[in-house]
Amino acid sequence: MTAWLVLLASLAAGDAAPSAYSDEAADAFFAEFAQKRDGIRVLEARFVQDDIVPEETVRSLGTLVFARPRRIVFRYEGDDEGFVQLVDGHKAYEYRAEFEQLEIRNLQESPLLELFFLGFDDDTAALRKAYEVSVFEVTPGPEVGAATRKVVVRPKALEGEPPPFRELQLFLRDEDYLPIRIHIVNDEESQVSIGVSGFVKNAERTLAKTRIALPEGTKVIEDDEVVRTVGPEGAWAPAGLPVREPAPKEKDAP
Repeated sequence: MTAWLVLLASLAAGDAAPSAYSDEAADAFFAEFAQKRDGIRVLEARFVQDDIVPEETVRSLGTLVFARPRRIVFRYEGDDEGFVQLVDGHKAYEYRAEFEQLEIRNLQESPLLELFFLGFDDDTAALRKAYEVSVFEVTPGPEVGAATRKVVVRPKALEGEPPPFRELQLFLRDEDYLPIRIHIVNDEESQVSIGVSGFVKNAERTLAKTRIALPEGTKVIEDDEVVRTVGPEGAWAPAGLPVREPAPKEKDAP
């Protein structure tokens, strides 16, 4: 699942605010955070992602859709056309059209699950339980854009286990606390910087936006085991109701 970590990873080393919110102030902030998100049922946006290592910086871009209760979809464009990542509940889906393959991972017990929804969901209780979370005020400017708050997430130390990343920074705009920049340090040599823009709230929710269209012949692999091959009728992933659109044929797959 390295690609998911990379997607949510990076750090541009902008200076932190002088001090983090107190526990009481952080509680008040997250209560306001939840209130500002309460009316958002579906959210669409564009993202630009820079994967940074000492040798090079690789840029990719695409669109994302967040839909309640807990589903988020990333669709890549350009050289990565046909690559889709989706998290729904406790499962992560990764589809690569060029390989005609959908890989599914169960994340039931993984604290990484909360990171997939960080910045879009309104419930931060599980995140604050699994990680060290701090809140800072920032001044809008070239380094942080229009952001007025920064949320910093660090893994808690676990004996005998290396942290999955070092630090994640989430820069939030003031009007609705949506993330306009995401940064994480994976390690000393690996960073990713993600800019998010063009937010559209509560647009029509359709299968084509919130699921992955699987054409005939797609191999479905769950937890490293091939469980089926999609038949001529095509399929949607995740499957299930409500079905508002027909299952896609290969020529119709978005």
